Amino acid sequence: MPFREHRKLFPITAKKIYLNHASISPLSSRVTDILEWHINERMFGMIDVYPESDKIRDKARALMADLLNTSAEEIAFTSNTSDGLNLLANGIDWREGDEIILTDYEFPANIYPFLNQERKGVKIVYVPNRDGEIHIEDILERINSNTRLLSISFVEFGNGFKNDLKTIGQICKEHNIIFSVDGIQGLGAIPLDVKDCQIDFLSNGGHKWLMGPMGVGIIYINKNLFNKLNPAYAGWLSVNNAWDFYDYKLDFLPDAGRFEYGTANYMGIAGFSASLGLLLEIGIENIRDHLLNIGGLLVEGLTSAGMIFCGSANKKHWSGIFSFSGDKIEELHSSLVEKDIVCALRAGKMRFAPHFYNTKEEIEEVIQQVKIFYQNA
Repeated sequence: MPFREHRKLFPITAKKIYLNHASISPLSSRVTDILEWHINERMFGMIDVYPESDKIRDKARALMADLLNTSAEEIAFTSNTSDGLNLLANGIDWREGDEIILTDYEFPANIYPFLNQERKGVKIVYVPNRDGEIHIEDILERINSNTRLLSISFVEFGNGFKNDLKTIGQICKEHNIIFSVDGIQGLGAIPLDVKDCQIDFLSNGGHKWLMGPMGVGIIYINKNLFNKLNPAYAGWLSVNNAWDFYDYKLDFLPDAGRFEYGTANYMGIAGFSASLGLLLEIGIENIRDHLLNIGGLLVEGLTSAGMIFCGSANKKHWSGIFSFSGDKIEELHSSLVEKDIVCALRAGKMRFAPHFYNTKEEIEEVIQQVKIFYQNA
């Protein structure tokens, strides 16, 4: 069995078949160990854990840079995906008539920060999905001289459709459009090279596929965007010489640290560092290959049981999310929950989202339980 030893780090496996990582991941013992260390130090040890926590934050920043194939100077920590996208949306000097391209198949976190700019005269242009897929030609049709920014998900949360970020990035570069990505449904499950895809900005929470605590996330900002993006907030840690308390100069840091304006969620970042280290130790390419393998088993087995796969027919658009429609879907979901099989209902579809520690045997058990349900329905 692949990842046998790493599977032991997840106590949830003794109780449930957990296939809901597109919502939130269970914590590994590596994460909880460092969280316990942090709590113990804050209660009985150093109390002021700032120096040690700062080292851990630097380590986490470097790990995230490795995962994205960028430099640590282009990574900043946030609270969540929405926080990061708001930093982008509110940091641009918008002109009346500017246009932002979004799709009509996005999670709201990648919509509302940009809708909020309509009060400044910005126009939102939606690319319509075609049965849950985003087509490149539909994006091209909506680009014009007023297009200032395009924001899209790495992977669509509803059906797992993986967008062609490399092609979209090239299009944005050719048209001088800021290219923003909501990465939360892909990072940790499938590889992403922000340089190869020419991404300008990426926002990502850490509690889904990256398997970290809630309330900690990251943004990647291409250094070429630094001078085009005004920090939406300014705080004592976003400037040079931050520890010279009475030198009131709004002299922003030269790197992405300018967007970290106050005391960080050091406890969350410590747990995040442990989860990132675990994922990189295993290898994102290895995780992807495993997910595509067991995902294929899931697609084959559930379609043979009478369900309809809602993902792309083209496997190059597959990710770690596999969604299905079918009869009595709510009753089926309740039946699986009763059997400690955890998945999600999204817009009338059953969404399965395994991770690297899930096994072929678990997938076979899910398929068997679905078949039993429909046989008895």
